[in-house]
Amino acid sequence: MPNSLINKSVVFLLSSLFPLLAIGKTSSEPLQTPTFSVVSHLTKLDSVLYDLYPFSVMYYYGVTFNNPLIDVLTIHHLKRWPEHIQSLELAYTLSEKNAVRRFFNPLVEVVQLAGNVTLRNGTDEPTIYEFDPSIMFRWANFPWNHYINTSFALAEGISYDTFIPAVEKKNNAHTKHLLNFMVVELTIASPRYPRLQLVMRIHHRSGAFGLYHAGNTGSNDLALGIRYLFD
Repeated sequence: MPNSLINKSVVFLLSSLFPLLAIGKTSSEPLQTPTFSVVSHLTKLDSVLYDLYPFSVMYYYGVTFNNPLIDVLTIHHLKRWPEHIQSLELAYTLSEKNAVRRFFNPLVEVVQLAGNVTLRNGTDEPTIYEFDPSIMFRWANFPWNHYINTSFALAEGISYDTFIPAVEKKNNAHTKHLLNFMVVELTIASPRYPRLQLVMRIHHRSGAFGLYHAGNTGSNDLALGIRYLFD
């Protein structure tokens, strides 16, 4: 056989065997496409995390400020009010097939229902029990999640206080037990364990520009807490 034909045969044989040698497979085993495991996928805190672990429990502690909401949002010249809150919250992530979540998708990645119970303690006022059901809209797909897992949420609901907080009636004679409830929230977590989250939250009650016929009243708390996700 001519040398040129032998050389071509050897090259063809080696090129055919090289993929099998590279992946450590025998010729009788089929090639498989690599797949990502659930664990590796969860190194990014995205909406999948909340679908796999739809329930959550959270505790947070907050302090009240004698400032309008815009000042609290911008951390501008905050004036401490002699009151603090402690809150316990349970939340549930609506299924991807749920009509409400589908309605807001793709504008909002995750939609949750939350129930919040808050204890208010302030100077010269009785202990106040507060109940805050809400719907929460959460965004969790951020490009830096493999460095620090992050989510941002807004919640809207109603708030009922057993007594009217002093900060809400200091300049208002038309106060109400039932007011609007709003939350602005940021969470961070370790990429290795995104189910345990540090929560920074603004806890807000107000008359919602007259919607509750309560005048220009409201209260704002800056809070820090911890949340755990489970199934």
